[in-house]
Amino acid sequence: MLLMLHLEPLDRFAKTAFAAACAERMLPLSDRYARQVGDPLREWRLGVIVLSAWQVASGRDVDATGLEAEAEAMVPDEDDEGWTAGAGYAGNAAAAAGYAIRTWRTNNPQHAAWAARQIFDAANLAYLQANPGGSFMTKAEEKASFESAVVQSAISATQRDLESVRNARPLSELRQRARKEGQEWAAAVR
Repeated sequence: MLLMLHLEPLDRFAKTAFAAACAERMLPLSDRYARQVGDPLREWRLGVIVLSAWQVASGRDVDATGLEAEAEAMVPDEDDEGWTAGAGYAGNAAAAAGYAIRTWRTNNPQHAAWAARQIFDAANLAYLQANPGGSFMTKAEEKASFESAVVQSAISATQRDLESVRNARPLSELRQRARKEGQEWAAAVR
């Protein structure tokens, strides 16, 4: 809810840039999944969708028709046999990309907040992968996850991105940092 209060006064370009940064951070995890399942087209297409979000955030005219639906279609079904944490991360990445496009299309800060939520959800999944047996059934388990290094790192990353767009930092700087930190995160998360 606090994030929404910070996103609401931003213009459409800044909201979209924030959501694009969230999606950019998730790309390395999705790319790893695409390589694991032998789907280079997925890796390429999701990258194109995120690039389109950056382009519209910078004021370029992009035909984003169908990109939101394409990103949504890339979310792996949790009910599929052989579902893995990698599929979960890939789903978060695809959802973040879809929300970035939807943020541009609607100028609704809720969609930008949902893009950020994908990072938080992926961090929670990473915490569960590192701490098998937890179930978030108790307040103590929820607190332990929230206080974990991986979740706190995700929260800090989205706060840095929000500050960058609020202070009108160059989009190239925001994108480069999101990409670099996303790669570092993917290397650390299993």
